[in-house]
Amino acid sequence: MRAGIVSKLRAAALCVAVASGLTVSVAAPAQAAPAFQLPFACGQQWRLDTWGHSPALDMVREPNQVGTEGAAVHAPAAGTVNQSYYHSNAGNMIQINHGNGHFTTYLHLQVRLVEAGTHVAQGQLIGRVGRTGPTSNNHPHLHYEQGFDSNGNGVVTWGAAGTERVAAKFNGVTYTGSGSTWRNVTSRNCGGGAWDCQAGYSCYYDGTDGQNKLFTAARCGTHDLRGGIYQDRISSIANYGSGKVWVYVWDVESGDHFDLHGWVEVGTQGNFYTNDIDKIHIDC
Repeated sequence: MRAGIVSKLRAAALCVAVASGLTVSVAAPAQAAPAFQLPFACGQQWRLDTWGHSPALDMVREPNQVGTEGAAVHAPAAGTVNQSYYHSNAGNMIQINHGNGHFTTYLHLQVRLVEAGTHVAQGQLIGRVGRTGPTSNNHPHLHYEQGFDSNGNGVVTWGAAGTERVAAKFNGVTYTGSGSTWRNVTSRNCGGGAWDCQAGYSCYYDGTDGQNKLFTAARCGTHDLRGGIYQDRISSIANYGSGKVWVYVWDVESGDHFDLHGWVEVGTQGNFYTNDIDKIHIDC
């Protein structure tokens, strides 16, 4: 890694520590944590650094950081999103409540693909690595924290020494210690693989061939995606529900109606390579 890149990441780490400025007395986790996996696609290798903000981690793609910016970020364990917003210092951030007081926090994201209240499965796509917020030092990386809610208020504080963050563990291995670096850490966040979708649901993916699940729909009806985080992001659909899924795009020339783009029969899957879906309708 070039010296300039190292110094940028180290500066970013110090800036994040200044951003929060919160002081909390931290208790040891009383409940067993989920079996967290690295928050990246199965088989990818990443470099993890604590710099001066252990136990928080900064993550870049191996072997030379190429592919870091825009890389898919996947939930390391199942849970419910409790925060998803733009922070003035940390940029696009997401926090997930994994139950029993355990949380994960993600900073500097290029884009957030889940909203507060969304239930996510392990391996589900939640965002993409970016450089948002001044404390990223304009260098693409994922700032990641695992935390424990020591005071039981339903969130964990983050971003500074003395907050509720705890040592990170992936696939049973703990990564912590000031100034530590781990090379070529392989993601075992393998989820259910392509077209991972439960019976009774229709599932929607950011990638073709059922890769990078965005969300799952259990109910029938019409869902207008315009202006939301899923607009123009669906590339493939698996339909294991009870009704046909109809797919529409907004007619930008007329500006007054949707055009039918295709459909997915019950029990089948389909790709939509144009990636411009604006509305779905699920038959009852």
